[in-house]
Amino acid sequence: MATTLVASNLKVTLSESLTSNGQALNYINEVTFANIIPFDPRIMQIPTSGAITVMLFSTTVAAGQFIRDNVKYIRVTNKDDTNFIRLRVTKTSAETFDVKVNPGCSFLMSNLKESASSTGAAFSAFVDVDNISAQADTAAVYIEYFVASI
Repeated sequence: MATTLVASNLKVTLSESLTSNGQALNYINEVTFANIIPFDPRIMQIPTSGAITVMLFSTTVAAGQFIRDNVKYIRVTNKDDTNFIRLRVTKTSAETFDVKVNPGCSFLMSNLKESASSTGAAFSAFVDVDNISAQADTAAVYIEYFVASI
């Protein structure tokens, strides 16, 4: 199968601007991810009734599932103006970490490797993330996600 798609560079720019005591402070960080072809932008509603799976990662492509080793960038943005969301990142051994994403804010990942410890043990190794799920706080919210792969 010959593709007609052309790999492109994804440029991600993080910009921070603050004026303090009349002095403008501006910070910009840019990173480029090369050879991006598959990407998935999506808006979905997140309920309060329980965590729902937002994306899955494996070695094969399927509906809502991405090839783990090919994912280069993930952004999840809480589109609500009042309620936070809880994102849960689950790794292969079923350990998790949770992140509170405030209204209008985003959570970013540049790979699918993580380490979690429920005992505060010393770092041993990164392991593969299997999925990301989300749950809304007090009312259903919309999230927007963007996943870019090679």
